[in-house]
Amino acid sequence: MKEKIKEIMDYYGLNQKEFALKINVSPQTISDIIKDKRNAGDKITHGILETFDEINPLWLIRDIGEMFLDNEKMDQIKKKKIGKSLHFNNLEELALFCANHEDELMKIKVFSNIIEKNATAEVLKLVKNFKGLN
Repeated sequence: MKEKIKEIMDYYGLNQKEFALKINVSPQTISDIIKDKRNAGDKITHGILETFDEINPLWLIRDIGEMFLDNEKMDQIKKKKIGKSLHFNNLEELALFCANHEDELMKIKVFSNIIEKNATAEVLKLVKNFKGLN
């Protein structure tokens, strides 16, 4: 696990402290793992997989496959995350969600149609206003 942690830190350009904060453990914990003073437990593994969606759990836990999930599996993960976060307390939260997930949402036909219709209506308003200025 120590070598995998180093590989993940190198890939993301993180030092031990930054990595520890991202996965919600103390920097000393990561330092101890790197120095072989302790083993990485479930909290470390869980923290890595929760923080870095693209890391392949089989690679991390059992050394099977590549470090990163393929695109198809990443799309499945993104869809699950979208489904989990569809509760909004106000319009600002909804707008922020849409901004953060624009690529995934645009793949959904109904959503993309709504966006295109509204965009078209806004462009028509702008064109009409522009013609009125001449």
